[in-house]
Amino acid sequence: MADQAVTFCAKIGWDDVLGSTDRKVLPDPPRLAVDEEVPLLPSYILYKVWSLFIDTTVSGVMSRLAAHEDQQRPGLHSRPVTSSANQALAAEATLIEDGTEESSSSEDKEDVPEEDGFEEQAKSAIYDYALEKTISHEESKLFYQRSRDFRHYDPDTRLDPNTYSRLSRARTFSLNYEGRASQRYHRSGAFNDAVPTRETHHGTLDPQTATKQDKGQKVGPTDGEVSTAVDSLDGGLGTTEADKIAHGQQAVLNDTGIHPELQEMSSMIQSVLDLRHKYIELSLQRPHDNPKDHPDWKVYPEPPKPVWTEDSTVAASASMTSSSMLFGTEQDLSHSRSQASLASVAEEPVHPRPASPPRKQRKPGQDIGSDFDLSHFEPMPGENGAMVFELDQDSVYQVYESAEALRNKKAWIRVPTLREYYMDLNIVKEVSEDGPIKSFAFRELQILDGKFNLHALENSYAEMMESKRVPHRDFYNVRKVDTHVHHSACMNSKHLLRFIKSKLKKSANDIVMFREGKEMSLQDVFDSLEMTAYDLSIDTLDTHAHTDSFHRFDKFNLKYNPVGSSRLREIFLKTDNYIQGRYLAELTREVISDLEASKYQMVEWRVSIYGRTIDEWDKLASWVIDNRLVSHNVRWLIQIPRLYSLYKKQKIVDNFEQLIINIFQPLYEVTENPSSHPKLHAFLDRVIGFDSVDDESKVERRYYRKFPTPKNWDAPENPMYNYWIYYLWANMVPLNHWRKRRGFGTFVLRPHCGEAGDVEHLQSAVLCCHSISHGLLLRKASLLQYIFYLDQIGIAMSPLSNNALFLAYDRNPFQVYFRRGLNVSLSTDDPLQFAYTKEPLIEEYSVAAQICKLNAVDMCELAQHSVMQCGFEHELKQRWLGPNYHLPGIQGNNVAKTNVPNLREEYRHTTLQHEREM
Repeated sequence: MADQAVTFCAKIGWDDVLGSTDRKVLPDPPRLAVDEEVPLLPSYILYKVWSLFIDTTVSGVMSRLAAHEDQQRPGLHSRPVTSSANQALAAEATLIEDGTEESSSSEDKEDVPEEDGFEEQAKSAIYDYALEKTISHEESKLFYQRSRDFRHYDPDTRLDPNTYSRLSRARTFSLNYEGRASQRYHRSGAFNDAVPTRETHHGTLDPQTATKQDKGQKVGPTDGEVSTAVDSLDGGLGTTEADKIAHGQQAVLNDTGIHPELQEMSSMIQSVLDLRHKYIELSLQRPHDNPKDHPDWKVYPEPPKPVWTEDSTVAASASMTSSSMLFGTEQDLSHSRSQASLASVAEEPVHPRPASPPRKQRKPGQDIGSDFDLSHFEPMPGENGAMVFELDQDSVYQVYESAEALRNKKAWIRVPTLREYYMDLNIVKEVSEDGPIKSFAFRELQILDGKFNLHALENSYAEMMESKRVPHRDFYNVRKVDTHVHHSACMNSKHLLRFIKSKLKKSANDIVMFREGKEMSLQDVFDSLEMTAYDLSIDTLDTHAHTDSFHRFDKFNLKYNPVGSSRLREIFLKTDNYIQGRYLAELTREVISDLEASKYQMVEWRVSIYGRTIDEWDKLASWVIDNRLVSHNVRWLIQIPRLYSLYKKQKIVDNFEQLIINIFQPLYEVTENPSSHPKLHAFLDRVIGFDSVDDESKVERRYYRKFPTPKNWDAPENPMYNYWIYYLWANMVPLNHWRKRRGFGTFVLRPHCGEAGDVEHLQSAVLCCHSISHGLLLRKASLLQYIFYLDQIGIAMSPLSNNALFLAYDRNPFQVYFRRGLNVSLSTDDPLQFAYTKEPLIEEYSVAAQICKLNAVDMCELAQHSVMQCGFEHELKQRWLGPNYHLPGIQGNNVAKTNVPNLREEYRHTTLQHEREM
């Protein structure tokens, strides 16, 4: 065998390798002539040849590395090491080598010129020219060292995270760590408490080290610590190598085994998360903060009784147990955080709701609203003792616990000022625009992509088999929530066309408008348009958004005008008109009937409060309650169009503060005394939160170096997006605390964000928003996308809408977000403009399944995301997802209800936990 190996090496030009193992120059890659024949050798010979070559490669690298260190030593303090990758290579080569005597002996060292030696990649058998052109020169050598690291590790420890951590693998940045970013962010004092003590496989950080981190000082091992660490390595390095690391590579690893700059970047990312948690916690937007999420909260009207009984669920769970054992899923995942959240929910006092008299339940899809009665809320809660509210000088409503506190201006809840908000926003902006952090986040997102690809290759068949074992459940009968849809466009064009024709035939004499000093019937309106019912068609209605709306938001808004007439929009699609929105209410009941008949589709409709007058809330509440537009399939969000500049131009408002008063004062009044606005109190029982809508692609110019308060904002220009978001959030904070104290439902902030325009919109959303709609610009901001992943911030995406307005479907990042594990759901946005069927949400899913190649498991997971993101009550979510849906991983997954296999849930949970551990 040995003779055959020698013959083979001579044949391919590697005879020097066998003759000398102390060769100083690495051999050239083998080249064979076209006509030469090499006999096939047993695997043992190939293994022997390869092992000899690797030993020679290691010897050459170590001897050249020692020569390079000798050159560096005389000028160590006068001239820094030329390359940060050289430092990493030296440190890793020293730490990884198994005590090879040849690498540290002086007789193996020779002088190699710096420009021709260490700075040039060695030509070896694993040299890849394409890879050399793809990555930097230093990184290619760093990757070579890591590949050698894997080959020399003991097979039993190759997959041990304590031996080879992904944190150390991510070192692709400069090693000249000076703590610059930490000093920059800690200077304001915002992050002094934001960096927690970290746990690693080496133990807990020393408190002194943590203190240095909080102060922004450079953290790294001392020379003595490095020497001690090197001497303690397996195999034992000599003092020469330890001395080299202590003097030349002291910034490579700290006492946790993690590179200092990587640790700093992780701390900065964690600091952004801590800022977000501060704002979300202060505004009570966490899941367990809402009294509706308390187990004692009773939904009214009571939803239909589940057809699938508990016995069926138990039987299904039992059948799934054998499936879980078959595929080896783990049941011992940590859920202490969720248990703590559940405990905090149980501790919150909630006022018991009055018991409703027993009523005969109506059939789904029939007699919409017949099971709702305003008397259920009587007697209305009275005033809340001595607590009062007032608009302060910064145009933020403040709540005071007594009249004396009001006189002393001691607010019950301290809301961060506009200046503090912009300081925090600048921190998020600086972190998200930092080059090394963006590179790190991009690399982590790419790793998540690769992990999902590997998971799909290994487990797709097993997932499908596990899903098929679930009785009864499939994609069509799992709950799906349309998390982003505008109520004025909730129907498709064919539905609207049928309704208009019906009204024109049956109610042509209805008085619908008052124009030019006279009343006009529906027939008069169509006579003025010179049209009849026979003339109407989908084409003449012209509500579909086609190619003419791409990047033209103005043309898209015109699609809300049937037949291009604003009169028809006012008659059929407005809640506040001459007929008090009667036609729109009838149309809404028909859509609700279709939803209830489908049973498994829910919606969160957005209705507008413009802020032009202070009585808009009472008009909207009266429209919903008087028409009994109440269904267990429907919840509402309040969208606030950012149209201050238009109102200012029309002289409806004088300054921005008037708009804030019109939006929030009725909410504070009804919270203080529900009997002052009884219908509004009943309507808010089904309102989830606030949305902010408008064309994000409008150019925003900063007209002021220091933004004025809303009272002083009397300029005709519209405030910037982040200015709007702050005042919506700030006025929501005391309101939520007051409503929670009284046992009323709280609100969340879920604006349109990231559809177009500036990435700064997403930075505002990271701070203040519960979740967002669209989020297309996250594809351009890797760090923000990584933040959205780590904190699982909800994103309601509408690819069909984006395809018509801003981004072609094949370029939509929806599929990328989903594969990486972001909390995305599918929504319809505007069925009137984009849908062609009676079930627009199913249409959205079906198109995504075809274009993005989604399987049944993917679609069920998206449906599960939509339920988790939505604002429906805790009781309903327990029915739809299982009683433990709030627990992480497979402990919260009820396959019999979600049809999401435990394999998928376990993968998502373990991957997320792995990222969060940093």
